[in-house]
Amino acid sequence: MKSDATLTYLYSLQWRGMKFGLRNIRALMKYAGHPEQRFPSIHVAGTNGKGSTASYLASIATEAGYKTGLYTSPHLLRFTERIRINGKELSDERLVYYVKTLRPAIEASRATFFEAATAVAFLCFADERVELAVIETGMGGRFDATNIVVPLVSVITNVALDHTEHLGNTLPKIAREKGGIIKECVPVVTGAADPGVLDVLEQIARRKDTRLYRTDDVARGEPVPGVQGRRGVRLTTGFMRQEVVIPGLPGEHQVTNARLAIAAYDLVIRTTAGRFRGITRTAVVRGLERVRQNTGIHGRLERVRWKGRFILDVAHNPDGTRTLMKSLPRGKGRPEVAVFGVMKDKDYTGMLESLSGGVSSIVVVAPKTGRALPVRALFRAAEKTGVKILRGGSVERGLSVARRIAGRSGTVLVTGSHYVVGEAMELMQKKT
Repeated sequence: MKSDATLTYLYSLQWRGMKFGLRNIRALMKYAGHPEQRFPSIHVAGTNGKGSTASYLASIATEAGYKTGLYTSPHLLRFTERIRINGKELSDERLVYYVKTLRPAIEASRATFFEAATAVAFLCFADERVELAVIETGMGGRFDATNIVVPLVSVITNVALDHTEHLGNTLPKIAREKGGIIKECVPVVTGAADPGVLDVLEQIARRKDTRLYRTDDVARGEPVPGVQGRRGVRLTTGFMRQEVVIPGLPGEHQVTNARLAIAAYDLVIRTTAGRFRGITRTAVVRGLERVRQNTGIHGRLERVRWKGRFILDVAHNPDGTRTLMKSLPRGKGRPEVAVFGVMKDKDYTGMLESLSGGVSSIVVVAPKTGRALPVRALFRAAEKTGVKILRGGSVERGLSVARRIAGRSGTVLVTGSHYVVGEAMELMQKKT
């Protein structure tokens, strides 16, 4: 198989949809010789922030000198972004090899796209003998394909309403699904604050004979101005034994994600008898500062100059959109126009409500995927917001329309979906 044929085959698995349960991934792992048992891991679930938190965790471990695997989803530009070792994407050649190796089992089990991708990642990490793998769930947790690992620590970023048709329509129901990653005697740390959510997670932790920690229990923090105008946090943790100022990715919510990552390492160090003593204050500071270089993370309040000024953010549910709008700059540099596209299964009315409170114009688009909500339907919903709504059609045309509205000195916000941001990034990287 060549790389193009391999990707065509992998994407063809998407028609199998989503299958909840661990039977398929267990069959794949048995066929491959149980690679998931051959590397230590940290498992990350949550509604929002799990990609950023996982990237912080991986970047810190890389700076500490550990050979670090990182598995995230979805990707923005290339499938191989999902699987990285010390920041380097899986090569096309190795992707071809792993898919060819696993294909008989993929077909025999009728595995889905995500199950196959997860199997490729785990086999790669085992073959490369990573010293630590940071694994992000795809959706939910209890029946997610990644949930066959037994990690050093489990991390649950937060719980908000998303994927309600699959995970439940209340926070406690969704918390039960996210809490499904909690394992017997494995500590779990969360950034969740809702009392009902915490109560559910506490109950699961007790049944699993382990303890649930909140971020503040482990990494106490006080917001400070930070470095070079970026916000940071003065932290006091057990393993660093001192207060430090740590900048992170833009946005106050990223300080929360950074603290959660550090709290997870505090628990790892406590429970592994010094196995990861390389996680030091220096590694933490450098890991957070170099998260983009070490992991390739993009699309988080990311500023781009391309025929104008843009801010790209992958917020894809109402909670994420509210956080995004709170994090945008005030005054000069704040976007007045947004390019917005969304998937059919999302609460786009809730997202539009938050978005319309911070911009004066919204250009609605549909990215190139069958999951995208058509522009006509999105336009009808957006008309009710009271702000100016324009049909952009494709992402490319939507960017052009938004640029004209914003003018030379204005800033355009691009958001609503990884697919929208990914298409925008692809266009912006082309030579013009």
